Parts: sequence; C-alpha cells; structure tokens
Amino acid sequence: MKHQLLIPCLALLIPCLVMANEPETNTGGAKRDTVQAVVMYGEELLFDAVSGQSDERIEEIRDSVLIHHGRCELTANIDLYLSMKNKSEEELYVYVDSLFEAEGELPYALINQINLFLANRADELPKTLPANFFLGTAESLYPAMDFYPFWNTEKPNPYPVGLGARDTNLSILLQGEGDLGEFHIPVDNVITSKFGWRDGRNHNGIDIDLQVWDPVKVAFPGVVRVARSYGGYGRVVVVRHYNGLETLYAHLHRFKVKAGDRVEGGQVIGLGGSSGHSTGSHLHFEVRFKGKPINPMSFISFKEKQLVSDTLILKRTKYSYAAYPSGIVIHTVEKGDTLYDLARKFGTTTYKLAELNGIRRNSYLYVGQRLRVI
Repeated sequence: MKHQLLIPCLALLIPCLVMANEPETNTGGAKRDTVQAVVMYGEELLFDAVSGQSDERIEEIRDSVLIHHGRCELTANIDLYLSMKNKSEEELYVYVDSLFEAEGELPYALINQINLFLANRADELPKTLPANFFLGTAESLYPAMDFYPFWNTEKPNPYPVGLGARDTNLSILLQGEGDLGEFHIPVDNVITSKFGWRDGRNHNGIDIDLQVWDPVKVAFPGVVRVARSYGGYGRVVVVRHYNGLETLYAHLHRFKVKAGDRVEGGQVIGLGGSSGHSTGSHLHFEVRFKGKPINPMSFISFKEKQLVSDTLILKRTKYSYAAYPSGIVIHTVEKGDTLYDLARKFGTTTYKLAELNGIRRNSYLYVGQRLRVI
C-alpha cells in the first residue's frame, strides 16, 4: 500500500482549513482536536496533543509510560517519531512510504503523528507581534495598534463586538522577547472566585483575595490605557501590552498610575481595595484580547506564580476565543474514564488533574469532555 494521499491533501491545505478547527469524532464518540488539515488513517495517534508541543513534553510522556508500563511498542514509536523530526520533508515522505510497504501490522498511530507534524510544519502558526513592536517610535505611540482601531482612555472595553471576527488561529508570544519582558503575579494570594458562570451571569475574570492598601502589580510591561472609576469596576486600571493582550485590575483603593503611563512588568499600579460593586476587599483581574475575555487560569499557574508556556494559542470561536498554552496535552473523555484512571495513565495525581482543569476531584466526567492532563 503506497502513501499516495498526503501530497494532494497538502496541496489543498488552504481550502481544507475550513474543517481544521472542527473536532473529529471516532466510532466511540470521543473527539480529538485537529490543528491542521491532514490525511488521517483512522483515529490513532501516539498522543492527543495541541499544536506546538515541544520535544521536552513528548519526552515527558514517553518517560511516564516507561515508568508505569515499561518499554513497549508505544515508547519505541515515540522514540522513532522524535528521531524523525529533524529530517527533511522529502525524507519523511519516503519514510512513511516505507512503513506502508513493510510487512506486519501497520503503525497507524506513528504514521498519523508524522503526517500531523508535516501539516503543522508546512503551515506553522506565526508568533503574533505588532509591526511597530517598540513603544515610543514616531509610527506608533501606543502598543499593538495593528490589532485595535483606536486608543480609548475612558472605557475599559470600548471595542466593537465584531472586532476580530475574521480571526482563526493566533499564536501570541507572552514574554522573553524585546519589550514583552517577563510575567509577574499581580497579587500573591488565594483565588476566591474563578472565571466563568457565576450568579446567573459571566464572571469575566478571577478574584484574588487581598487587604486594603496591598500593592497590585501589573502582569506584563505595557501602557496604561484606563485609570479611573468606572461603574461596577470601581477604581480600575487597564493596561495594553505589546502582544495585543490587555489586562484589567478592578476594585482598587488608590491609583499609582495614570492613562498614558508606560509601566514595567511587576510595577505597582494601584493599591487594593473594595471600590465599585464589591462585597469585600479583593482584586478583580481580567485578561482580554480585542475586547474578548480570556480565562487567566488557562495559561497562568497562580500557585507556581508563572506562565504555563511562553506562547498562548488563541482559537476564534463564535463569540470569543478559546485560549490555551502551547505544548499542553489534551485528553478527550471516553466512556468509562475516571479521574483516577486518567491519573494513573498519564503518571500524575487526581489532585493535579483537578487543579489543571478547575474541577473537583469528585466531579462527574462526561463523554467528549476535554481535559488537560499534562
């Protein structure tokens, strides 16, 4: 059997992308994310993973399997896959052809993983950085004007609903290059309320406990866009960063910055309080892109006070963006899965799985649910 379908599909990669963001369904009803259009022989992969997985992450998966199951066909195929990644595209085509011509059972999981790697390498997502990357140039007084139609100092979220409607996938660098600087935790304390549905409406950020007068630090370098009292937010600061993200800090007691100020990561921008619609002193912290709220806990580990990854993947949905850090591993729940079984399978604990996914250890899992496992 010759590997004849791969090259025609790659030639049609652009029209195929219409289907690239839709989950594929296997015979068991579970879903797996596909990050690019690619020929798949069945549903098997060496591992379920999102785009951008690093070799270090792959080695962690292999080592976890070795610890719990010993050397087996899966670890051998993962080693083969890692050895293939530095070969040219033509060499990989030849290698996949040779797998089809070999005697015995075909290693479909390995073949599919190589095909997925080829598709991703052929149309790699770019790091999203504004053209006028450095602040203060004659061309751009404010950061990320490539992404935004205007600079507004009055409203925390002044952007039209349709802004970004034509976006598909974006890969945004978070730190470590140029003016991006490094991440800093805004307040090092307990999270009292998470992102999502709360009290009959969306809670578009997270709440972090603090005392009145506690310093609040900006997460990344940027420019203050808003510093004023505004409705239920009370005293609120909004900072736009050089990669297009905006962070919001609400219910402050005092301002330490004003609109137009440049700020460095970790700089104190205000003092904690309970202004606006607040039942007690805390920081309401939001992350937005083009006005759409993103769950901060999807890419920030508040327990470890650091980013999960230096790169954030944004996938446009009907109304907003699905956000996750590159290099994570996603498992789609199948019939019979339990948190305990998944912890054993991936060499982790139920406590860690619950924390990664913002669920309780006794939460009910449903078929098709997507859980981060590494």
